[in-house]
Amino acid sequence: MHDRHDSELHQSLVEELVEIFKQKGFRILGAENVAGFAPAHPLPNDGYGDQEPKTPDIFAFDEKNRCYAIGEAKTGEGDLETDHALTQYNVYLDQFDNRAGTRATMYIILPATKIPEFNSLITHYIHPDYWNHIVVVTSQLVRP
Repeated sequence: MHDRHDSELHQSLVEELVEIFKQKGFRILGAENVAGFAPAHPLPNDGYGDQEPKTPDIFAFDEKNRCYAIGEAKTGEGDLETDHALTQYNVYLDQFDNRAGTRATMYIILPATKIPEFNSLITHYIHPDYWNHIVVVTSQLVRP
């Protein structure tokens, strides 16, 4: 499935995205295996893929835009286009804050070399209405 390098790479991407969220002033509510944070809670799945809730790598609140920010790290090593990943994208993009009336924004961090592949799959698998709720972050730590 994943070798040790992939899981270390994934974790470094999660930590990099946590730092970016902090710089943006987001209130981090959960982050996977990051010191000082509880894991994120599973998010409800309203009928995508395996129908199971999905737990993001990072769950935060963007005070400025009054919406949830969902962070997901992908290494691009066979983890972009799996059924699991496609279900994650749909579940995360489907999150809606009824109190604020805002849809969540999904931030996905990837090594630079994997961005074209991700952008291509998004245009194929994700409804265009959701595209403006996806922020692709290029990892500055992972060099090709």
